[in-house]
Amino acid sequence: MGEGTGEKGEKQLIIRCDFSDFGKLQAAIEAKGLTPISADSEYIAENLIELPEEKANEVLELVDSLEQDEDVQRVFHNLG
Repeated sequence: MGEGTGEKGEKQLIIRCDFSDFGKLQAAIEAKGLTPISADSEYIAENLIELPEEKANEVLELVDSLEQDEDVQRVFHNLG
């Protein structure tokens, strides 16, 4: 669980769980009468890798290029 900010700077609560527990978490949130802004699944890397600056910049340029492609929905990586 963590905090974030929305587009207008408002505070938001970010709750993460294992995918297998998503239904239980959603039911618990609804039972409290809360309305989520969004609910998504995302990949969170457990093993981050470090690269030399030059290589890291190459990877980040590739990630940026992928994100700019209109056919790409989401990009995940484990660059630390």
